[in-house]
Amino acid sequence: MLQKFALIGAAMFAAFFPLFGRDVYVSSSTGDDKNDGSISAPLRTIAATPKDGAKVYLKRGDVFFETLQGFENSEIDAYGEGKKPLVCGLKILKDNGAWERLPSDVWRLDLSKHSNFDGYKAAGKTNNIGAIYYPEEDKIYGHLVQRASMLAADGDFWAGDAFYAKNVQSPKTQFKYIYFRSKRHPSELGKTVSFVTYSYGIRDLKNCIVRNVAVKGFGVHGVSRAWNCRFENLEIDLIGGSVQLSYPQWARLGNGVEFWISPNNPCNNNSVSGCKISRTYDCGATIQGHGDTLKAENIKFTGNHFFRCRQAFEHFLTAKKSAAYANCEFSNNKCFDMGENEFSTPESRDANLLSYERNPIEGLSIKNNIFWGASVYALHANPAKLENNTFYVYRGQYLRHNRDKPEETIWADSEGDIEKFKSAIGDVSDKFVIVERSDTRLRREVLESAFAPQREKIERKTREKYRRDSFFRK
Repeated sequence: MLQKFALIGAAMFAAFFPLFGRDVYVSSSTGDDKNDGSISAPLRTIAATPKDGAKVYLKRGDVFFETLQGFENSEIDAYGEGKKPLVCGLKILKDNGAWERLPSDVWRLDLSKHSNFDGYKAAGKTNNIGAIYYPEEDKIYGHLVQRASMLAADGDFWAGDAFYAKNVQSPKTQFKYIYFRSKRHPSELGKTVSFVTYSYGIRDLKNCIVRNVAVKGFGVHGVSRAWNCRFENLEIDLIGGSVQLSYPQWARLGNGVEFWISPNNPCNNNSVSGCKISRTYDCGATIQGHGDTLKAENIKFTGNHFFRCRQAFEHFLTAKKSAAYANCEFSNNKCFDMGENEFSTPESRDANLLSYERNPIEGLSIKNNIFWGASVYALHANPAKLENNTFYVYRGQYLRHNRDKPEETIWADSEGDIEKFKSAIGDVSDKFVIVERSDTRLRREVLESAFAPQREKIERKTREKYRRDSFFRK
């Protein structure tokens, strides 16, 4: 019996800690795919590396305009000095003269003229743009409209094949043009203009470890479709905003890290730790899935920092027969300014947490986290278990909201509202502090004590008036 357990334990250890093969070095600035991949003769692209059983090192300070995908039994890390190697999905305009001015302050750019662009090699449906981005100014224009005729305000944009096209989800759509509303020439808004493309940062990994890598500028997800993987010390920023082409209705998507739970091949046995995830069109982290019978197992988000995502954590398993969680958690994370994702697209579900669970759940805990400056739970019916979290909520935000039943919203107005919320979901250990927006002293204290790793990035951002103010309780 002891021998049997020893064999089982060894198998589990091997599954979580794969045996890696030779070291392979990659440098987009000095490498060549004809090289042998040694540190003195690195490859140039991630695509050229072996995909099974390798230990891949990406050079710090380099930018890789490609997707990190398809690896098995491998480790991906950084080497050298400087900033984390950046896996980047930004398509960069070289020729500002390529903009054409149309009536009513609308500018058109032909995305299919590849000679006008550097960066990520987007073509056809990959030009389903999620946002317009000026990197030197760190400015996002993320207000995508459903029709070109809806370009009503400066900063609005639309991508499609022709100005009067209606259904960009058609299989025939190639996203030839982007249309941008601006009184000024787009080149006057910043030094360089780039575009978030319809692709993924890290995808389709099995039995891998990825650490010390940055991911930026992908219009679908930062990390998705992973099995038995560890993600450590990543920086994931500017993710999402593209139209979800597989969805029957017009909708946008974009999660920082998404583990999809399918009936036959669920993305289980994954951990995300020590990462910084920011400015995602949708949630920073999520466990979600649809199907007949679903089970999410051994998925953990621990010790991460979230900044300006729509939600920090979203969870739902919508199953026709049964759904369950086992050993899943969102714990010891620090979350600042959820809801204000800088895409200028406010929704009532903007909050720290979001649940679409149809049935009561066990096996998923949200514990020991600190949340500042957002509504608490966009909750349709069934919450996860909340334990020992601290929520700093602005007065006028909500504690609980179901957009299908807005009349049942519990607003953050008083201690009585806090007790009402805790009673409604069985919360006995969380701490809630209702904060006045004018209380800069408390904000500074919380920044210094709980959000030190994020402080520099947070303080670089001016405190803009939220466009969601119309949803706050008057």
